[in-house]
Amino acid sequence: MAFNTYGFKTLTHIGTIAGAAGTMRSLHAYVTNDDAAAVETSGYFNDVADRIKTGDIVMCSLDLDGTPALQSYVMTNTAGVITVTLSIATAAA
Repeated sequence: MAFNTYGFKTLTHIGTIAGAAGTMRSLHAYVTNDDAAAVETSGYFNDVADRIKTGDIVMCSLDLDGTPALQSYVMTNTAGVITVTLSIATAAA
């Protein structure tokens, strides 16, 4: 499947680096029927590149129509191309 903007929401801004201007980062949430392999593909989040900065965190509820899992990613935004780095992985019981 492809990224679905309806599943993406910015929850809060989580702070700055030493109070420096332009360093605020955000915490986002995303719910999807896609599995981790799909979400971890470079460019998957490009539709919301204007809302994601390098260092933002996205908590994802994945594979909701299969074996649900929660994964947390740290995002990198390079000229509008979003890549993800797995931060925390937790499988559903």
